[in-house]
Amino acid sequence: MIKLSQKVLNGLGKVPKTKPKPQNIVDGVNINSVKKSNRRRRTNTSSPLERSPKQDTFVAQTEQTRNTAAPKKRENRRTHIGDFLVASNKKLAETYKSDLRRVALEVPGASFIMEANTSSTKELKSILGKLASRSEQFSERGYKGVIRDGVRATIFMPDADKNYMNIVKAMQKRGYKIAKTYAEDANGNIILDKSGMPKMVDDIDVRFGKNSVPSGYEDVQMRFEKGDNLYELLILPGPNYAAFKNKEHGLVYENFRAYKESNLRNDAGAKQIINAIQAEFHNVTRQLYKQALDRDVLGSRNVALSPITFTEKSINTVNQLFKSLKTLFRGKFDALPPSKRSKPDFRQTKNYRTLDTIENNLREFMEEYKPIN
Repeated sequence: MIKLSQKVLNGLGKVPKTKPKPQNIVDGVNINSVKKSNRRRRTNTSSPLERSPKQDTFVAQTEQTRNTAAPKKRENRRTHIGDFLVASNKKLAETYKSDLRRVALEVPGASFIMEANTSSTKELKSILGKLASRSEQFSERGYKGVIRDGVRATIFMPDADKNYMNIVKAMQKRGYKIAKTYAEDANGNIILDKSGMPKMVDDIDVRFGKNSVPSGYEDVQMRFEKGDNLYELLILPGPNYAAFKNKEHGLVYENFRAYKESNLRNDAGAKQIINAIQAEFHNVTRQLYKQALDRDVLGSRNVALSPITFTEKSINTVNQLFKSLKTLFRGKFDALPPSKRSKPDFRQTKNYRTLDTIENNLREFMEEYKPIN
């Protein structure tokens, strides 16, 4: 039996003291191991010095670190699908526009301008908004029954109401065919055939003459099918007409649509006042559309550009109508018992803010076409 000395017994379980060579240690990293990793550096692998953390990986979560350390929330995959759809539409639009450019070279009087077709796809926000506003139609018709302008383009041709079939025939040679759509009545309800099934018709809308929009706007609108894809085509007289269409759409049409979307037109009295305001604006827009048409057909140099404006009488009429519209809703607010008022003051209500916003937006158009003294 081997007898251990007391010194040895006292040292059992202790780690021998070691002292590495100081010249081989830098910030706690062994330089020798760094040298051995040179081969890894050449293969784009980071060195131990680069991978040395500046702080502990696991730290107590403060309010600040909790936000950064928390796992990322699962992203909304509907947005991914929507973005994919928009990107896919943009690819389709490029091919579609190339075909239209060739068609314009074949059809007499037709022209295709790339600068007028920069916005050839509907953006995701617009797609979602249309689906939300037409949820009832979506349940009946599906996606393609609601979003029929995901890929779109504009081609120019004077007298489109008489000559648009020349474009249709040229597109048919390239594999496109006129799409079908649901027949609707004046209220937008689907018309059923004798067997009780939805009646389908060619998706061509010729809005000229008696069928033109009350603002004076005229066009031919159609949709083509090729494979499983839909393509919208708008035929206008020319670029001057298209430019004013975009202007009138933003300054006039969108604002009058806001009355409907905010449910202000649901009141019979308010609807009558809004229609009267709209009629005064349409008296001006009809003249401006006619002027834009003449510039495209005859050339701007051959058109006497006499100023088109509101009259002093029409300005006074619109001002009075705006005032009457607010007075109408003010009366409805005052008639409510205090317990049912959402705000203590009518000017703080949603109705007043909406009325005021739409009025100020419409006044931008009035200011631009105000009477010339």
